[in-house]
Parts: sequence; structure tokens; C-alpha cells
Amino acid sequence: MVDVMQVLQDVLRPRKRSKPTPRPRSEDQALSNNGFRALESIGRDLEGVICKVAAEGNRSGVALRQLTGRLLQAQEEERRRLARELHDGLNQQLAMLTVELGVLARQVPDNQAQLRDGILNLRRRTEELSNDVRSMTHHLHPATLEHLGLVSALRGHCVDFSRHQHIHVRFTAPGEVGHMPREVALSLYRVAQEALRNVAKHSGAREAWVEIARRGHNLRLLVMDEGCGFAPSKTEGNVGLGLISIKERVQFVHGSLSVKSAPEQGTRIEVHVPISWKESGYQYDRKYHETTSIAG
Repeated sequence: MVDVMQVLQDVLRPRKRSKPTPRPRSEDQALSNNGFRALESIGRDLEGVICKVAAEGNRSGVALRQLTGRLLQAQEEERRRLARELHDGLNQQLAMLTVELGVLARQVPDNQAQLRDGILNLRRRTEELSNDVRSMTHHLHPATLEHLGLVSALRGHCVDFSRHQHIHVRFTAPGEVGHMPREVALSLYRVAQEALRNVAKHSGAREAWVEIARRGHNLRLLVMDEGCGFAPSKTEGNVGLGLISIKERVQFVHGSLSVKSAPEQGTRIEVHVPISWKESGYQYDRKYHETTSIAG
């Protein structure tokens, strides 16, 4: 007969734990090697993923810049077309109307001086309208840029800007700038145009400076004023269309852009563009950068 109490004692009696059988050193080494190989494999997989993401991001960036470039070129073509239509169409008609009003004024009898004065006043207003259309045509597409070059076009624009905005612009071009691709000249001209527009719109300055110079294989454009300036840290995420336009044009020709400003310390916009940007290709594209900082 089974002793129940003895069985319970045997079950409840604490048992000594047996020591684990030591694993051979070769087996530990094998497990360690397997772990390292697994980590190396994971590292290679991650590196491959990172490379693919970087390559895809680079392709996307290049595609975006190419699209932006095509849009800018299409915009310039449309501006050129409108400028041609305004010059050859509307402005020519205004010129003929001015001549006809002058002829009509001379045919008025001397005893109708009031009528003659009215016609001459219409002639004067027509001339002013023609000048406005001519100025609009020049802003849409500066013919001076194609025929006389970037320096002459910038100098003429600074003169016109000073006259219309009553802001004195000091223009300098030390040394010879030399020949450059049409895209580079047009981009730098538009950058200066937009920068001066920002001076008139935001700075409150009564004086500004524009300089174009050649530095080796690069062109350097500088536009600055001593107006109210701004704090770049407060404008992040709220950049105006003017600066966006400048950035896109500089990026299109693989240049570098620096915008420095501080409250009550004015604004300084500096652009460097490689003259042979097409031949340089992605070498300059990788060097593209934009900085916006407080002037020190």
C-alpha cells in the first residue's frame, strides 16, 4: 500500500539545481560569429536603403530644378513676346496718335486757342502714356541686355529705378566682366531687378548699391541698402515671393546666394554664379547653397 505522506514529502522537498552543462568554446565562437555576420548584413541592407533614398532624393531634386528652369525659360519667352507686341503694336499706335494730335493742333485757328491747348494737352498725355508703355516693355524684356550686355543693362536699370523711385542707386562694375551665357546674364539682371524692387517696397532706404564684378570663373552680384532690414529668424516659413524668385533664378544657373540682414542694419544680397555653368553642370549644382543670416 502506498504511503501518501511519503509521496507528498518527496514532491514538496526542495531539489538541488543541476549545473548547466558548459557549452564548448567553439560553439560560443560560432554563435558570436553568426551575430557579427547578422549585424554586418543588417548594416549593408541599411546602407543600401540609405543610398537608394539619397539617389532618389537627388534625382527628384534635379528633376525639380530642371522643371523650374523650364518654367523660368517659358516665362522669359512669354515676356519677350508681350514686350514685342507692346512695342510693335500699342506703342507704335500711340506714337502715330501723338503725331496726328500735333498736326491737328497746328490746324486750329488762332482765335480758338483754348481748343488748341486742349489738343496739345491730349498730345502730352499721349506721350506720357507712350513712355509708360516703353518702360513697361523694357521691364518685360530689356533689349539693352541682348544688344549691349549685362553691365549696360544694369546701369540703365539703376538710372531708371533712381528716377522713378527717388532712391539713389550707386552702380559700380570694377574691371571687365567679359562674355557670358545669355541665361546667366538674364538671371543676374532679374535678381538685381527683384532685389531693388524689394528695396523700394520694404526697406525705406533712400540709397542703395549695386555692383557686378568678375572673380575668376565666377560673376559676383551685390545689392545692398541701409534700410530697416529684417530678422531672418522671424521670417522663416514666411519668405516673400521676391526672395523665392531670386533663389530660383540663382539655383537655375548653379549659383550661390547669401542674404544677410538685421533690424535697422539694412540688407545685403550677394550672388556668385559660374560663367560656364552649362559646362560645369552638376559640379556647381552640388555647391549650390543659400544662407540667410543676421549681419555681424
